[in-house]
Amino acid sequence: MNYQIKEGCVGRRPYVMVFRAYKPQKISGDSVIVFVGGGGHRMKVWEETPDGRQGWAPLFAEKGREVIILEWACNSPEVYQCSKKELCSLTQKENMDLILRVITQEIPQDRMVVFLGWSMGGPQVLKMAADVLPKGKVASVMGYAATGPLNFFSPKTYPELSLEEPFHISNAALDRISDSPLFPKKHAENYRREYVCPVSPRMVLIHSKHPLFREQWGLLTIKNPKKIPPVLLVNGSRDKGHEPAREKVFIDWLRKYQPDITSRYIKEFPHLGMLCRGNERIVKIYLTWLNERLL
Repeated sequence: MNYQIKEGCVGRRPYVMVFRAYKPQKISGDSVIVFVGGGGHRMKVWEETPDGRQGWAPLFAEKGREVIILEWACNSPEVYQCSKKELCSLTQKENMDLILRVITQEIPQDRMVVFLGWSMGGPQVLKMAADVLPKGKVASVMGYAATGPLNFFSPKTYPELSLEEPFHISNAALDRISDSPLFPKKHAENYRREYVCPVSPRMVLIHSKHPLFREQWGLLTIKNPKKIPPVLLVNGSRDKGHEPAREKVFIDWLRKYQPDITSRYIKEFPHLGMLCRGNERIVKIYLTWLNERLL
């Protein structure tokens, strides 16, 4: 292993954001890649696949890329186990504030940030790049399956659920996000046990306060679109949550403010592409794109 791993946390209980920094012995590139995951998932999705292969974090680190992965504070087990309804007051803005604290604490001022957002993390990192971090700090934004959340339903359409009984991802939901021969289906129970936080009503309530979600992920929620850096969006051809027509509208809007917008498709990969066999192929797409831009 040609890198070291440092673990830390920011915030106050129960809203603690845990992070891990992968620091290669020989660093390639001037930027630090900050991984922001999707809703209801632990940061283990970046570290190891359910069948024991390397995840994206070590794959990037072995190529000399410094990486920071994050555990959303609202994915903390303490949030799900606590019966106090005031826990619902945690908003994604507060989560973004915690990400900013990690970046300020761990990344020197002379280093740039490259965000990589998966699923719901995609719109989050775009907003952070445009509206949260100082101008010039974010070198680029990369996304995987990051346009799927653009077609989420309004929170009002969710069924009423018990606040005291969290439920786990259903077989139908798992089939939807992992529908590919590349996903290690034999290890699905390991995925449920180690990678997924219980999907609880609290998470739904937290999402209902999300500034983007409340407006159905409207584009106008980006206050400073002229600060949008170069963007690479990668989608798997078997991602059932992806709609090319919706993505085109999104890309057309992005290009009004940033000409360097790239969209790539990779065959046979589903929403959980980072956990599939051949996940290094997607890493290669990201690294090639970064190297072409000297990032």
